[in-house]
Amino acid sequence: MNNDHIISSLNKDLDELEAKIEELSNKYLDLKKENQLLKERQEIEVSEKFKIKEKNQKVQNKVEGIINRLRSLEYTQ
Repeated sequence: MNNDHIISSLNKDLDELEAKIEELSNKYLDLKKENQLLKERQEIEVSEKFKIKEKNQKVQNKVEGIINRLRSLEYTQ
């Protein structure tokens, strides 16, 4: 009976270890998927940030042009 008890205990430990490995594996896959989604989101946000900077620069250039035209009108009067 002693050997049966040892084998039973080892089987129980092995089952627990297997369950923990499965849990870790599932967690790894979840984190890997989450990481990929975050990378994709970051790429989108970087792209959007670049577009916003471009638009801001265009608006700034237009505003500066308008200001310069107003100044030139002011000096001609």
